[in-house]
Amino acid sequence: MKTIRKITLLAVCALAAVAFAQQNPPPQGGGDQGRRRGMPSVDDQLKNLTEKLSLTDDQQAKVKPILEDAHSQMTTLMQDESMSREDKMAKGRSLRETTNGKIRDVLTGDQKKKFDEMQKEMQEHMRQRQGGGDAPPKDAPPK
Repeated sequence: MKTIRKITLLAVCALAAVAFAQQNPPPQGGGDQGRRRGMPSVDDQLKNLTEKLSLTDDQQAKVKPILEDAHSQMTTLMQDESMSREDKMAKGRSLRETTNGKIRDVLTGDQKKKFDEMQKEMQEHMRQRQGGGDAPPKDAPPK
């Protein structure tokens, strides 16, 4: 079960790297808080990117197939029981980097800066959640 949770965390990280989870409020209702969240939908990711980066209709039309492809590949990766956890994590990182690169190609200069900041924040957030971050959380009081 821990492996499934870690793979799910990897998937969330990969897709969240496309800037979803960190600044959105948790879903209302349901007592599943703190448990598996699953992957955000392509539409949710696109909506989040559109809001944070002010994507044009043309950019949205270009980004959506990129997100759909990444979502499909991540789902397949998560379901592949023949791969080791380490191989899945490595492939997930590669998929995230490829997806981010494709999205960056669609963005303007200012949007790229914002997108890069979002990615940096997400990586730091994930490091802290996994217990590997050296930096204190942003809202932690200074020592």
